[in-house]
Amino acid sequence: MSNKIIKAQAEGRNGQIDFEINVDSGKIVDLKVTKSSETPGIFKQVVGKLKENVLKSQSFDVDAISGASIMTQAMLDSGKKALEKTGLNILAMPNKKAHQERTLNTDVAVIGSGMAGLMAASRALSMGKRVVLIEKNGYLGGATILNGSNVVGTGSKVSASLFGEEAEKDSPAVLANDIAHECRGTNYQVLTDVLVNNIGKAVDFITDFADLTYQKAETQTIEHSVNRQIEMPSESSYELISKVAEAFVKKGGEILLETRVEKLNKNNQGELVSLVAEGKHETVTLNFKSLVMSAGGWGARDYREHKTNIPYYGPMTSTGDYFDFAKDMNLVSRNLDWYKVYPHGLEVEPGIAKLTTYSTKEVSDMGAIFVNTAGKRIVNESAPYTHFRDAIAAQKDQIAFVVMDQRMWNKFYELLLKYGFTAEEVQGFFDLEGKKSPILVKGSLETVAQKAGIDYQNLQQTLSTYAKAVEEKNDDEFGRPAQFMHEYEGETYYVIEQKLRFCTTLGGYETNSHMQLLNTEFNPISNFYASGEIIGGANGHDSMPSMMNSWSYASGFVAGTEAADNTNFKRKEIGAEKVDASSGASKE
Repeated sequence: MSNKIIKAQAEGRNGQIDFEINVDSGKIVDLKVTKSSETPGIFKQVVGKLKENVLKSQSFDVDAISGASIMTQAMLDSGKKALEKTGLNILAMPNKKAHQERTLNTDVAVIGSGMAGLMAASRALSMGKRVVLIEKNGYLGGATILNGSNVVGTGSKVSASLFGEEAEKDSPAVLANDIAHECRGTNYQVLTDVLVNNIGKAVDFITDFADLTYQKAETQTIEHSVNRQIEMPSESSYELISKVAEAFVKKGGEILLETRVEKLNKNNQGELVSLVAEGKHETVTLNFKSLVMSAGGWGARDYREHKTNIPYYGPMTSTGDYFDFAKDMNLVSRNLDWYKVYPHGLEVEPGIAKLTTYSTKEVSDMGAIFVNTAGKRIVNESAPYTHFRDAIAAQKDQIAFVVMDQRMWNKFYELLLKYGFTAEEVQGFFDLEGKKSPILVKGSLETVAQKAGIDYQNLQQTLSTYAKAVEEKNDDEFGRPAQFMHEYEGETYYVIEQKLRFCTTLGGYETNSHMQLLNTEFNPISNFYASGEIIGGANGHDSMPSMMNSWSYASGFVAGTEAADNTNFKRKEIGAEKVDASSGASKE
């Protein structure tokens, strides 16, 4: 039988997925994706696993990948139909596996594979401990996979090398002051201290551990009083997660994918000693000396339960499972109604948004203005993003528009493609002609105003007033600095909607400075640590750009260190430690 290429199409979460099935001599020998609009960091991982399962089974009757079930099940269904249409007879291999029970023993167990979990696991492993990391999804990365690789390097050798003398302007105290200023003093100082005093150590550690390379971040945002933001050269969180996970496994760590924690167990002395998790074909009992919980936020849970009307752009797997499996641990929490709200977002489907932060920041520096539906400017476009966020929230319809010329749009579009959008997806938005969200329109000023539903006369007057302010280098209306005010060029305009959106939750469980979880009496719980988004307070009610990633680094580094130390001996000084109960926490 000759080689045959069978084309198939599936409707993924974000659009059409085109792929080819290569059949040779009655066997499926390859599966190749030729087009996709799915999130690259997730798609690259799950497609490889899906392909492996299909080739091994010689069938599309295999399980979808956990955490990516919509896109992978769509591909499986489409692949099966495509094969059936050809009439080819593929001999499937036996695929059924008997469910088994397995017991593992380790020093440190870590729940969650975002950067906080990977950092904690890697740190504990580097200290000579046996480490098992458990991830409920079929891919690694958690929310980090959507956040880019941007982080602050305060106090690190990496920053000293990249910024030179400029790095000397930065310090833990300067970073702590910036954090408090941005969140208006709502941060929990104990955890802020953990962040600022350990982020440099964490950056240097993971750089050496996983052989990472950093560069100065392309965008140094105004919220930071000094230049301190760094990122991978590719700016890719996928590269970050992949390299750290690869180093972790290569050095002896173990990762269990598609394994969901269901229960935590205590011994007769009331100490946490094991967990039970369910995999696709096995029940795993994992005995440990220390547990680090780095299981992310719960934004998708609140979104699905309609607890907020703000569009959500985070992973739909951020469901706060620990509220269930850890409910008997009597953990104390704080501010569970706090979300990290950004003003830069496109609502790509009802209630679901994608970020445009980097695109919007770049064109702001190029002189773009933000207007409301009435066609009037609403903010100093070069102020910190919180000003823009509050300005959008103050609008009756909670929507604003970026008005751009061709020069600005070219840069905006370039960064859209770099941060999660595809050319086909963007063109699809323009094809909507402004008839529904997301609104992206192009044409003369009158045309874009009409399509976007903006008052044309007011918009015309707004641009005229702005042009005069540019000429006079003086913005009487909002006080925008002259260096960010530039004349619009040409007669072609682009108008893009901007809506509030959230990904990250900012509240969470309480810990002490050792990242040890606290019970409702504010006493540390033996053997139980946590890191990342699941812990609330370090950044307060609002966080600067790069700071959620930075918290995952620093908190993961400390949690991994303490969890590893805990396996050596029982630290009585930690067990007896009390925490200031006036921290604003609420019992949950």
